[in-house]
Parts: sequence; C-alpha cells; structure tokens
Amino acid sequence: MKTFHIDCELEYDVTQQTLFVFNLGVPTTLGQLVRAESVTSQPNIFIDEFADAGSTNRFFRLDVPPGRLNIRYLATVDLQMPEVDLDAPETPLAQLPGEVLKYVMASKYCEADRLFALACREFGQLPGGYRRVQAVCQWIRDNIAYEVGTSSPMTTARDVLASRAGVCRDFSHLAIALCRALNIPARFVTGYARYSDPPPDFHAVFEAYLGDRWYLFDPTELSPLDEIVRIGTGSDAADVAFATFFGAARTRRLSPLIEFAAPGTILVPLQTPGSGILLAA
Repeated sequence: MKTFHIDCELEYDVTQQTLFVFNLGVPTTLGQLVRAESVTSQPNIFIDEFADAGSTNRFFRLDVPPGRLNIRYLATVDLQMPEVDLDAPETPLAQLPGEVLKYVMASKYCEADRLFALACREFGQLPGGYRRVQAVCQWIRDNIAYEVGTSSPMTTARDVLASRAGVCRDFSHLAIALCRALNIPARFVTGYARYSDPPPDFHAVFEAYLGDRWYLFDPTELSPLDEIVRIGTGSDAADVAFATFFGAARTRRLSPLIEFAAPGTILVPLQTPGSGILLAA
C-alpha cells in the first residue's frame, strides 16, 4: 500500500457572476481509500458537493462573483492497486454486465465506429485479452508523438490520428476508441499523478474491462499505474472535466500536487481565510 498527500490549488480571475463546477475530489473506490480531506475557497463562498448518479464522481459547485477565486483541495489517500492478470480474457458482449455495455459505444471524443477498419487491420489478428490492450497502447506510443500544445479541448481520437501528436488526454481517447472498435469496453479516467516531465498537471489514463473487472492502462507511460490517484471516471473527457464554468473567467494558476506520505500520516487541512468544509477525517 502507498499513501499520498494531495494539495490541489486553482486560481481564476472572474469577470462576471460565474457558476463553477469542479471535479477535484478523490472518491473512495476499490483499492483507494480517502482518509482525510478538506476543500476551501477564497473569497467566502458556499461550496456545494454533489455526486454523479450511478458513478463515484464527485463535484464541487460554487457561484462566484466578479473578482479573484482560489479553491484548494487537500487529501490523504491510501492506494492499493489490485493485482494484474496478464491473461485476463476479453468478455463476449452478450456476457457483459449491463452497466458496462455503454463503454463499447462511440462517444463525443472517441469515435470508435470511425476507427473500426484501423483497429481490425492493426489488432484484429492478435489474441484477445489484456495483452491486446497492451498492444494498442504500444501502437499509440510508436505512432503518436507526445507534444504539449498540439491539441485543444475539442480534439477527438480521429484528430489525434490525423495530427499524429497529442497529450495524455488524447492518447487515452485514441486508446479508448480503438479498444471499443474491437468490442473491448473502455472508459476515461482522470487522476492525480506523480511525474516530473511535463510539469505537474492532472493526468488522463483509461480502463479496459477484461474478464470480470476493470484494468488500468496508461498509454503515455508518464506515471506508474500504482501512483495514480483516481478522480473521475466517464465515457470520455466530457464527463470528468476538472473545471467547468458558466460565465466568464480566466485561469491564473493550476497546481495539482501529489507526493508520497509516510503510512499513518494525515495531511492536516490548512486554516486559511475563506469558506470551507472538512469532508472526511
């Protein structure tokens, strides 16, 4: 088991009354336990927490007046990654749990239906299962350059293929689309991750459903899988944006930090001016 301290701070210039919805909070899920956490804001604004129906995703909602906004999320999380079965098989569509079936379908950023021919040509003859998903990830690393600034929030899996470049979000969207084209359920995962290059940022990876459970993959190989703390899970990035706002605002600073912690220690919430809630302890 590994323990992590998370210190995530976002800062915005808000130019008109704006509603923010943040997906920053860590859920307690299989292999992941939130031991303590808090969220605070400056100025003094009510923070409303709600959850996605039928998922573990958590959201913080703030209605912010014009001016400077700072929101800070602190957490201590225990992480125990389940063992990986390299021989995990693909599950026939007829045997998939109902709630998993939707992750075989095309979505906004993952046009699986348009990548069917490519998926069959490159991976159709490979034995099914965990190793075929690994082959999809390796193909992406071999054919797509990791280059910051080459994509936008609107870039889709097909766009990444056309430009042959992207970042972690783009690598995951492409991997998801190729897996779905092979009838392998796949979904998008955001998280806090430890890596030094590029600078600290939210990380995007994906999961594939094999056998009877979900397995985590990182086609960028930027961070060890057992050092990624899950934030959100969805069909693609549209479901789990770390920040969505309705109004007018400009990002000043983005600092999602994560570090190792000694087992048994807890990151004590800082007493800073503003409103806040102690979410767990």
